[in-house]
Amino acid sequence: MMHKRNWKNRNRTLHIGLMAVLLSAAYTSSQTGWAASASGVTFNQAGTRLTGDTAAGHEHHHAHEEGHNQSATVQWSFLPQQPEAGNNATIQLSFKDTHGRPVHNFTLSHEREIHLIAVSSDLSEFQHLHPVDEGQGQFTVDTVFPKGGAYQLFADFVPAGGTHQVAQAEVTVGGKTAAAVPLVPDKKLVETAQNTVVSLQTGELHAGKETTLAFSFKDEATGEPAGDMEPYLGAAGHVVIVSSDLKHYLHVHPKEGQTAGPEALFETTFPAPGLYKVWGQFQRHGDIFTASYTIKVGE
Repeated sequence: MMHKRNWKNRNRTLHIGLMAVLLSAAYTSSQTGWAASASGVTFNQAGTRLTGDTAAGHEHHHAHEEGHNQSATVQWSFLPQQPEAGNNATIQLSFKDTHGRPVHNFTLSHEREIHLIAVSSDLSEFQHLHPVDEGQGQFTVDTVFPKGGAYQLFADFVPAGGTHQVAQAEVTVGGKTAAAVPLVPDKKLVETAQNTVVSLQTGELHAGKETTLAFSFKDEATGEPAGDMEPYLGAAGHVVIVSSDLKHYLHVHPKEGQTAGPEALFETTFPAPGLYKVWGQFQRHGDIFTASYTIKVGE
């Protein structure tokens, strides 16, 4: 169980090349999820917001907005300042409103206030973490980075009375590195995890057009549809998608009204052509498992 920590003297300027980008976020539809793309607003190494023009090639998505546009900035801290591969590291997020005051209240999304996704720069490593509220707008979570190198972190959240937001940071992890894993489209979208065969079928994959991601589950031993799937985070599953250039992050919700079963349907819109990594997380027999796929989205 995590204990409260005194971070008063720990929010020092980081010397590990930390860069954060506040991303605009919006629903891809009113029920099915939302997408974020880098907006060009940057932070210095300690996470303090800097003003800047929108970077070329980055775009905003505003399909749906709600609330009073309350927003939050995020300061990122790490203990140790440079995490080491294979060793425990603590990630701290400090949320402030536009007046510099701590953000105390968040709207639950998938039963959690904050979802923190960590991926290696080659997208071969994936972690889905849930930081714990330490009070005064401070959230912390412990993790172990499996290998050295650059990681992208995406914290997605909804300030109470505001809209979905994503804060992105890059951290360089020390220790032994591994050769980057080339990202190529999967010939077959089939994975086996926790004695469950997970297949993914997609609609037409074209940038800017809504498509359906249909996951189906079969028991590995019998080949029969897995009718004993269980809800994960209050839904039929949880899907995260990141583009190969790390510019686009999509958090996709199941279609409304679904319950856990041998099939789970998700709908999303890919903002740009290119390669994307898809991670689907599901639960069966009390075990949470992840199935991942690489797909190519056309013009």
